[in-house]
Amino acid sequence: MIKIAFASCCRYEAFPHIPHELKQPEWKAIQDVSPDYLFLLGDNIYMDYGVRFFSQEPVGSPEKLGLDAFEIKMNAKYSQQFSVPNFKNLISEMRTKNALFATWDDHDFAWDNACGNEVPDDKKVVSTNLFKKWVLGQSEPDNSPIYRYVDLPENNPIARFIILDNRSYSERINLHSDGEDEFTSASEGKSMLGVEQLTFLLEKMQHDLPHTFICAGLSLTQGSENWSKYEEEYDVFSQAVDTSNSNVFYVAGDIHKNKLLKPNFKRPCYEVISSGISINYLGLPADFDDCHNWGIIEFDINQVSVQFNKAKINDVGGIQKIKSRTYQLLR
Repeated sequence: MIKIAFASCCRYEAFPHIPHELKQPEWKAIQDVSPDYLFLLGDNIYMDYGVRFFSQEPVGSPEKLGLDAFEIKMNAKYSQQFSVPNFKNLISEMRTKNALFATWDDHDFAWDNACGNEVPDDKKVVSTNLFKKWVLGQSEPDNSPIYRYVDLPENNPIARFIILDNRSYSERINLHSDGEDEFTSASEGKSMLGVEQLTFLLEKMQHDLPHTFICAGLSLTQGSENWSKYEEEYDVFSQAVDTSNSNVFYVAGDIHKNKLLKPNFKRPCYEVISSGISINYLGLPADFDDCHNWGIIEFDINQVSVQFNKAKINDVGGIQKIKSRTYQLLR
């Protein structure tokens, strides 16, 4: 069985009482189960978080920064995160065997709920180059897009992983509008992926491997932002799933929960979400405010399963216990 670890939403500033050298033991727990590959699904740092008066970097604040200040802040946040020993050790191991794959979401793309068509081009260049440098490990950032695909395992592939960028090309939908008339939706003419990326996705979904895993920051149907709100584009994707020769699974982050949703009239395939590996909602001194979630997908030609993990962390950064639950998606 091939083992994939996946996680999202990691905020260095969460849990400030835990010493730097002990932070984020969740990454060590992932390393201990020896995954073949690691997928980071967005919000690998947080450029903003929380509301005004209760946060030193409230949501939307990076939008007001000049270009130099924006770059300095983002680079410093990456430097902090990539110096956390538990994280650094796992990343180093994965990179050594070319087993690290990643995308971003709003908080590491620009700021909370950022849409690509609203972020200045110069800031997008900065965030793209820093993401490629720190997360993708490119010493000289290239001109390739964030979205891409890989067939795994490399020597005898049985699954295609399509990694999406749901931020760079996205356009904001006016959710308070019903469209121009009773026959149009608020999302008509709007895109989350952009024309080129949507074409790329539809092309790469056509293959002869048993499985397709589509990986993204945003979910299909969950949270205040999700792909299903772009109704016309989502319908095109749903039709592509329905006509695929492969078993399609959609893997995402964003919502600070572990969640599995079965195919139904809302979604054409399984929606597998693990979000919030090291983050809290309000910074309250209570367990219910904390998130320590990650997922493990295992598969071979005939089987696919997902294990959701939720840890409880003590005051000095140790894992007290891990609650795990496994679901068989295909057997």
